[in-house]
Amino acid sequence: MERSVSRSFRDAPLFLGLFTAQIVLGAAGAMTLVDVIQLLIGTQVLQGLISPVVPVYLLVLTNRRSVLGPAANGPRCRVAATAVVVGGASMSTILLMQTVLGWFGLG
Repeated sequence: MERSVSRSFRDAPLFLGLFTAQIVLGAAGAMTLVDVIQLLIGTQVLQGLISPVVPVYLLVLTNRRSVLGPAANGPRCRVAATAVVVGGASMSTILLMQTVLGWFGLG
């Protein structure tokens, strides 16, 4: 699959089709009567839902000796990395809950 904006639509139809769809969706979203600031906050809330998932998978992979062999996390690094992932996920969850409660006038 070729991918480049400088290619013709015939050379890279999937990439340019997806690229065009993103531009059209973005333009349609910008032209609606929705408050842009609220839309930006909503996308950040969605990012807050998704972002804690990635470090958890990364932590699982870095702890597996079958994947990394001798470069896998040792016991102390596992504890420290787990604490960082749990702390980050907790802060993300707290911010998410504050935002959602603020939408209902409770936060």
